Amino acid sequence: MAAAADRPALTVFTPLPPARNGIADYAALLLGALHGTHHECAAACEAWDSTPPPVPGIPVLDAALAHRHVARSGGRVLHQLGNNSQHGFVLRALRHTPGVVTLHDPGLLHLHEVAAEPASAILAGMAAAPAPLGPLLARQLRDHGISTRANHALCDLTGEVLARSRAVVVHSRFAAARLRALHGAARTAHVSVVPHPLRPRPMPSREAARAALGIAPDAFLVVTAGFATRAKRFDWIVAALAAVLAGGTDLAWIHAGAERREELDLAGLIAGAAPALRARSRIAGWLDDAALDRHIAAADVLVNLRFPSLGESSGALARAFAGGTAAIVTDTAAYAELPRAAVLHIPPIGAARALAAALVALARAPDLARAIGAAGRRFAEATMALPAIAAAHAAIIEASRDLPVAAAPAAAGEPPLLIAAPDAAAVHRALAGVTGRCRLFLGAPGADPGPAPVAALLPPEAALRGLRVLLPPAMPGLLLDIDLPGWRA
Repeated sequence: MAAAADRPALTVFTPLPPARNGIADYAALLLGALHGTHHECAAACEAWDSTPPPVPGIPVLDAALAHRHVARSGGRVLHQLGNNSQHGFVLRALRHTPGVVTLHDPGLLHLHEVAAEPASAILAGMAAAPAPLGPLLARQLRDHGISTRANHALCDLTGEVLARSRAVVVHSRFAAARLRALHGAARTAHVSVVPHPLRPRPMPSREAARAALGIAPDAFLVVTAGFATRAKRFDWIVAALAAVLAGGTDLAWIHAGAERREELDLAGLIAGAAPALRARSRIAGWLDDAALDRHIAAADVLVNLRFPSLGESSGALARAFAGGTAAIVTDTAAYAELPRAAVLHIPPIGAARALAAALVALARAPDLARAIGAAGRRFAEATMALPAIAAAHAAIIEASRDLPVAAAPAAAGEPPLLIAAPDAAAVHRALAGVTGRCRLFLGAPGADPGPAPVAALLPPEAALRGLRVLLPPAMPGLLLDIDLPGWRA
């Protein structure tokens, strides 16, 4: 390990555990491998004050004030960007702080929707998708308010990310090829493929995991994992499991994850299934790392389907590889790149029948399941080892830190950050001429005065939307989120 003085600083904008987000787990894993070996890392989060350090020695900073650490980083910035509401601050950080982006979910339409991005930007991104479908879907949304699942599969909003990034990392050749096909070779020349890493810690044995979960040693256990979403094709899975039971092959099914009722009512889907399947199924809910490891290690097979897919990776599949658990995947997108010996592939056409046949074959031939799991582990150990993945990221960060990026859109980015002393006259001077949203930092007021005294410092037109007390090691003071409609000093 190099001395701290010899390791350059790196700022990483990302959600972190305990956020219920697979990318948060990924980021914590990668931070631990980068820190101390390649960089002196700091993580920048939205919920920084309730986020413990992912690794001892890695500070967790307020994303709104991380610019001080960025200044020390010499252009070394890494953004972990996914397609859900927990990554809105990462997108905004990229706009004012370019760097390397790990693009976990190519597409990003959902992120723009939930991050309250301007409708004009969303429509422009949709219209830029391949004709005629992209422009058609954009017109349907603009003129009639019609939005379908096809919007998210077909409309790509990664153009801004590509333009504002010094380099982009994706996890599959499929994802890289898709970006190249949509945006051209010139705009994607800085895209690199780095696989999802393998966890270095050992998985529990099948026997120990089953004992901890109360699963009989001879039961045929099927596990699915993660948030229950439509793209994971639980409709196919339920149909396949019901067919297996109806054909006389016994099994148990545990979904090692949580529901997203707004997207898919998994409990309702199970409730509508055949009685035999209802009796042998359960939803475990959100699980911590250790509990998720136990469920996957206990399984005879992990069913890990995605359709449609934009090239996403799967942390659950990486855990299956680590534990030597056989996995069944859809023969499409990034999963199609996996060796035929390392996983079982099923076609998206006739998927339920193919899945049922595969499960029956594995239930009747446990040696086959173990052989597939062992082949998956060998593949992962050769291509997904964490030290090699961290080294690849470090090399990309160093090679790209001086590369130019496109200018940020004039209307994009975080609200302006203003600084003032904690008295009314200084605050009014700082806010002179400001309208709309802003952030106001009041340095070292001594103690938390609460919202009422702070509000007395603000002009009457100001609406105080949020207040945070910043304590050492951050710069001590108060950070205010303010709306100033029409304010003029």
